[in-house]
Amino acid sequence: MKHEPVNPMYAKDEINEIFVDGLQRDLSPEEKKLISGWTQSFDKSERATIINLLKELLNKHKRHD
Repeated sequence: MKHEPVNPMYAKDEINEIFVDGLQRDLSPEEKKLISGWTQSFDKSERATIINLLKELLNKHKRHD
């Protein structure tokens, strides 16, 4: 499998969006920094997997509310 780098800002922004939607609030600067550090090393495949897992978790959470 080819390791394809991803623009870290794109991965961070997309993942931030999922957290904001799920939490229904803006992230604090500390939370944004944590997510930025966490996502900066993701390649394209890893980013897609994490995003899909977070979306699945969010959808299951919404169904239970």
